[in-house]
Amino acid sequence: MKVSIVSTVLNEAKYLEEFLDSLFSQSQLPDEVVIADGGSTDKTLEILSNFSKKEPRLKIVKATGSNISVGRNAAIKVATGNIIAVTDAGARVSKDWLENLVAGLSESSQVASGFFAPTARTTYEKSLASVTVPVVSEIEPDKFLPSSRSVAFYKEAWEKVHGYPTWLPICEDLVFDLKLKKAGFKFQFCPQAIAFWRPRNTVKKFFKQYFLYARGDGHAKLWWRRHLIRYLAYLNGLLILSMVLSGSIMWLLPFFIGAAGYLAKFYNRFLGHWPEATSGETGRVFCLIPFLVLVGDVAKMIGYPVGNYQRLTKKIKYETFNHYS
Repeated sequence: MKVSIVSTVLNEAKYLEEFLDSLFSQSQLPDEVVIADGGSTDKTLEILSNFSKKEPRLKIVKATGSNISVGRNAAIKVATGNIIAVTDAGARVSKDWLENLVAGLSESSQVASGFFAPTARTTYEKSLASVTVPVVSEIEPDKFLPSSRSVAFYKEAWEKVHGYPTWLPICEDLVFDLKLKKAGFKFQFCPQAIAFWRPRNTVKKFFKQYFLYARGDGHAKLWWRRHLIRYLAYLNGLLILSMVLSGSIMWLLPFFIGAAGYLAKFYNRFLGHWPEATSGETGRVFCLIPFLVLVGDVAKMIGYPVGNYQRLTKKIKYETFNHYS
């Protein structure tokens, strides 16, 4: 079977050559790589054009003004492979990424769910990765919904569910996964198919990222129970803190126990991602994590009602699918 790698780009000039090199140095080489450009204004198209001169398997699709779903669908439509492997231009894939994804596909599994890992260089990036990137031990393979940072599927499966949802500006990969599940396609978890990516390098960018993720949840009616639990957890925390501040010191211990329990997952992630970290770096990361968790949660608690409002007021065209709570 022919294998096509598909991705979308928008102003990715800084790391694009590194990304392309990782795709064309796979242990199992793709038959083609199809990149859809959403209207880049930097040197992205120039880099793609120059790269295609030395690598004819690279195809460029112009999808100016499109969102990720529209661009990805356009690239898949052009792709000639029976198997479609998808990743993001901001990532760098492991040398055996494609080989492991293709190995996960069979008559009994039509979707191969790859995984992802952080490449962080600073204490801040390691702290943020600990907040945002799970370790493999957290994953329940039967429930895992792959990111389109690392996934492969048969093109006929994409055709049957009518592609990625073009009505969603973000969270499109989760909705695509749910459409595939609803259609009866089986998923195979492939933790060795790893795409590496760097976390957002500023708090502002991180806040915007998680605001948009949560807004997308509201658009698609995803994870309402998860968001409700977050609101209730913070409400209870604020009530306990107010009691402490009003002089009820007896509530101080429950407050710290609750906070420690909430943060434990993120501390464990750091130790899982970077077991070789020094005690000094571990201490600095452990101090940064609570702040970044708060930033991410506030972004989600603002973004989710915004997404719901936009859906209810029909500012976004909602389409029914098998959504999760």
